[in-house]
Amino acid sequence: MQSPHLAPHLVAGLNARAKWKARDFDEAFRMAAEAAELARDAGDEPAWWNMRYLQAECLRDQGRIEEYLALAIALNDHSLTASSPELGAKAGTMVAIGLQGLGRLAEAATMASDAAKLAARDSDLLYVQVLAQRALIAALAESRLLDDAWRECLVLETLITDDVDEDTAGKGYWVIGNVAFLADRVADGSRYHDLAAERLSPSKDVDLWARFNRASAEMRLQAKLGDAATLRCIERAELATDIVGGSERDHLEMSLVRAHWNYLAGDMQEALAILEPLCARSSILATQTSAEAHFLFGRTLLASQRIDEGLVAFEEAAKLFEQAALPERSAAVREYHRQSLGRRGGPHGG
Repeated sequence: MQSPHLAPHLVAGLNARAKWKARDFDEAFRMAAEAAELARDAGDEPAWWNMRYLQAECLRDQGRIEEYLALAIALNDHSLTASSPELGAKAGTMVAIGLQGLGRLAEAATMASDAAKLAARDSDLLYVQVLAQRALIAALAESRLLDDAWRECLVLETLITDDVDEDTAGKGYWVIGNVAFLADRVADGSRYHDLAAERLSPSKDVDLWARFNRASAEMRLQAKLGDAATLRCIERAELATDIVGGSERDHLEMSLVRAHWNYLAGDMQEALAILEPLCARSSILATQTSAEAHFLFGRTLLASQRIDEGLVAFEEAAKLFEQAALPERSAAVREYHRQSLGRRGGPHGG
């Protein structure tokens, strides 16, 4: 497709983005690399930057988080990035998302906070500010700094005006709902997730719909809501994940949610059938997600009277939470572990 009005590097860029939208991430990555070279040869530095950014998005969407973070840092350190609040905020947000994906939560929160402040300087950067604010809230929430996360949620809510598109508004309400659930504000969590569901549509973006329903199910399960609404979220997420294919990381995260549902429903056999292979592959998950998987595995083993194996899983979970700089979660696992030993060693132990 050659256009008389567009330079070859811009045409190459449009083709790369079309491949990305079609979820052909390998091809999109390759084409974006070619487009970046053409842009550099043409002396169009902003177009070069945008193609490198697209390459990073491809890596992120494939779950290749180390490579994604390395490219995000390279873009963040680039001289062009320093000259523009927009590029600075976009690159900083990417770095924050990469750090969060690797369990480096405190660094992720700092990067996202700086990116949000940078974007807030220019009212035209509302969309970029929303992105940065969401990354900040996600890092704070995973760090269990829920008061801070909720305060930032209220800032985010003020940004969701009629000027933002439905997609952006939906993602904003989604993250606010997540924090509400984590903070035991279950009614608020349901309300914000309903607002998100009204704005996100499977016909527009099946992948996003899958991730939203998975996250919604996860939050409801953490609030111990093993109800029909939670099961609907799980089934929608599983169906949508199957439709889009999803990375191995996506499928593992999805099966962790299903295992949690089985655990709450008292079906330990089914939960174990999912969790044993999942924990064996958990190194490709974010550290904090891997820790949650091992913690659930330990509880399920314990409920199945496989005590010694359960204690090994708790030990691994505590270690992973410490690696992710989540001392409170680690302490909670060790407390559960201690109580389990107490139950085992007491008159009714076994």
